[in-house]
Amino acid sequence: MAVIAQNLQPGITLSATSAPIVTAGAGTNVITSAVLTNPTAAAVSVTVQIKRAGGSALDLVPSRAIQPNGTDLLPELIGRVLGAGDQILALGAGLVCVVDGYSLS
Repeated sequence: MAVIAQNLQPGITLSATSAPIVTAGAGTNVITSAVLTNPTAAAVSVTVQIKRAGGSALDLVPSRAIQPNGTDLLPELIGRVLGAGDQILALGAGLVCVVDGYSLS
């Protein structure tokens, strides 16, 4: 078995509609850190969901305001285990998201 550190999401700007920010590949993926930043001039609400392969999207963070020039470390994602095809989805117009973790194969 190999453990490989990875940028599961090296950086993405979120939009106002829910979209995948992480899609797990083969094997098992574990999230070790995640950060959202708000480079805009106004507070932005973020929603984060998990969608298991073949399942429906479920809210992990139903709605949280990120203040201008603020950050959120998304503790709800830390330690989350993703199997092949599982996704983390998010929406929050203008927010920047980075997710790191590791892959087991």
